[in-house]
Amino acid sequence: MNSDIKISSGPIFCHRCGTLMINTGDDVLECSACNAKKDASEYDNIKIITKSNQKSFPSKLRLRRSKIQQLDRYKEESAKIKEKCPKCGNDEMNYHTMQLRSADEGQTIFYSCPNCGHKFSINS
Repeated sequence: MNSDIKISSGPIFCHRCGTLMINTGDDVLECSACNAKKDASEYDNIKIITKSNQKSFPSKLRLRRSKIQQLDRYKEESAKIKEKCPKCGNDEMNYHTMQLRSADEGQTIFYSCPNCGHKFSINS
């Protein structure tokens, strides 16, 4: 890395009021709140690096992964029920329930066969 380059942990904020400075395109940074101006060339050798917390930007994929991790936890807390396995005919199945849909809808029941490992779910 070039020793002349400085590293900043984020964007450039106004030295007067703390508002984000905007590059107006004329090599000038301007504050939209208090109209303070700074010469943009002061920041030519600054590399800005930002990081975000994963929870700051939720995604459908991350939410789905979270639900899968919850399912893994519930596997240990399953109960047995007298229900015939549709695959192998075993008389008992393990089951657990989870509220995956909105609160005004029924819960999802997850079944797994301790004999053959067959799994399925139904919405109640």
